[in-house]
Amino acid sequence: MTTIPADAAHWDTGDWIEWHRTADSVQAAPCSATSDNEARLMALEVSLLRCARVHYHLTDEHLPVYDAIARVHAALNYSVPLDGSRASDVLTLVLPPMGPDNVVSVDLNHPFSTLVVVRIRDNFTSDSRMCLRRNLRTPAGATTLDLSWAALPEIH
Repeated sequence: MTTIPADAAHWDTGDWIEWHRTADSVQAAPCSATSDNEARLMALEVSLLRCARVHYHLTDEHLPVYDAIARVHAALNYSVPLDGSRASDVLTLVLPPMGPDNVVSVDLNHPFSTLVVVRIRDNFTSDSRMCLRRNLRTPAGATTLDLSWAALPEIH
């Protein structure tokens, strides 16, 4: 039997898995899930972010998963159902990592009452802002609205 390394996290198939390999880029906050479904969604979001990060670092290409990450993030943080039952109420947009700017283009022809913008940072962590459509400053007759992350009004 081998000696246990000081930074070992757990035993897996005869090898010690090092902590930095199991917790890379995971936020230090404890799991705050209040249900099994919420815990599954948190695990899904972390898994999708990890897959996107690893794929990007290996290939310099993005996986087409950012919209899915945004939907899961909105479900976790704002109780937006994943099944689309409130699809006409909530518009979820994403700011992908390594993007040229922090601006989303909102299609004002799309019927929605609430806008959720999920930002995936360059280190593949996510945060979001939610605002009501009525709080958006839209020019008369405009069909699209470009919003920067910093200028997004937020519901408190």
